[in-house]
Amino acid sequence: MSERRLDLAALAPASFIIVCAAVGLRLDSYPQYVIAVAIISMLVGIALVLLVGLGRCITLASGSIMAIGGYASTLAVADLGVPYLATLALAILAGGAAGWIIAFPGTRFRGHNLAMVTLVFQSVCIILIRQATWLTGGAEGIHVPAPQLFGLTIASDRAFLILIGGAAAVMTLFLSILTRGPFGKNLQAAAGNEIAAEAFGVSVRGYLTAAFVVSSLAIAFAGALLAPRVRILDPDSFGVLESIFMLAYPIVGGMHSVWGGLLGGGALRIAPELLRPVADYQELFFATLVIFVVMFFPGGLIELIRRAAGLLLVDSLDKHFDALHAVDAASLRVPVGAIHGLIGPNGAGKTSLFNIISGFLDADGGRVAFAGTSLLEMRARDRIALGMTRTFQNVAIFGQLSCLDNVIIGLGRNAVVHAVATSFDQFAAGAATQGARRRALAALASVGLAGQARARAGSLSLGDQRRLEIARAVVSRPRLILLDEPVSGLSESEVEELRNLLIRINAGSRCLS
Repeated sequence: MSERRLDLAALAPASFIIVCAAVGLRLDSYPQYVIAVAIISMLVGIALVLLVGLGRCITLASGSIMAIGGYASTLAVADLGVPYLATLALAILAGGAAGWIIAFPGTRFRGHNLAMVTLVFQSVCIILIRQATWLTGGAEGIHVPAPQLFGLTIASDRAFLILIGGAAAVMTLFLSILTRGPFGKNLQAAAGNEIAAEAFGVSVRGYLTAAFVVSSLAIAFAGALLAPRVRILDPDSFGVLESIFMLAYPIVGGMHSVWGGLLGGGALRIAPELLRPVADYQELFFATLVIFVVMFFPGGLIELIRRAAGLLLVDSLDKHFDALHAVDAASLRVPVGAIHGLIGPNGAGKTSLFNIISGFLDADGGRVAFAGTSLLEMRARDRIALGMTRTFQNVAIFGQLSCLDNVIIGLGRNAVVHAVATSFDQFAAGAATQGARRRALAALASVGLAGQARARAGSLSLGDQRRLEIARAVVSRPRLILLDEPVSGLSESEVEELRNLLIRINAGSRCLS
């Protein structure tokens, strides 16, 4: 089987925006207007995740960038007669250029100094817009003509919702692909450790500049979508307070996920509609919300949702072995990204609980769900496809096979027909075999066994066999790993090494429990 797989997760945020627009089409006119504006805020939030979350660059210029996109599109339509779709491309170019202008001096600084650079750009842009009355209408603003698309005038709330939903979904997909791909990973590396990034060929300044450009072109695109929707453009609508408000999108939603920017932007844009009865206290509410999130949920709404939902849910699980009640109404919830421990004496039922969760024992009662999917009806071998793997109380390696072969089996692609096809692919040194080997070698390297890849697994020490089991468990990139007494029989130094290894794996993948 080829290693080529479409990253469907990158499609999910764009699909969510389309669903929001589709739901809005069934509502009345004003809710359609609110949803359209919220979708634009979602797009801005995603763009800021790229810059603020991944690139760690604080910007207070989002309002001016949005104004650049809105004014560029409007002036091109009104004064030059350029088709509206072409002005969206013009807004992208103008926004990208503005991002580069900020980045040229800005990437020389970090922290509050960088924030000051963006604040200066914000202030200068708004002053220029306000003073250029002959072009922008100054403080009074300018009227935005209704856009024309293929001979049709976009004037109704329904039509605007369709236009904004479709266009925002396309830009969201673009940002999601960049964020989830090597660009996003290298950007995080550049922001996280500049020396190490440069040592491995990652241009820190180059990536930060690119982050400013990409984020700014997306925000300017959002401004061009917003302009005909609000009908009047004026500089006060894009001031520094609006920039600060937009900066809150990724902070409240979650700075390290496209979904965080999407949820933060949407929630904060819809919130004023819900707070109309206490409109005088809206600013106080938003300020308190940001402080609360930063103090108690630094991962934003995404972290809160993940904590609430949980990755693994065990509810009132029971198991009897004749008169022995091995598992008695056991319940637990394991959130995403957690390291969760079960503590008890020998015979307490820990392994029995693990065997039920992983499908090797039938439960007498209760419920087990993994990421919302019920597990008790599934076969043990089907769990790996969901993203669940495990190690065993007594080391369960394949001693006659090499370490490399043990880990390749951990990929979970072991159906008989597939194994027959892969045998011929291995004979021909095919792409599937080479891809599996690369992933297996990387997993062995992550546990410090790269030099033992060809060694027979049965010849390893107990500590290294435990490491091999973990390599086999992580190679399929699971969302949950069940570790059954992983330090049993290990020396004190081996226990400490294994502890550090598990912490590193969890920090790198956020999948270990």
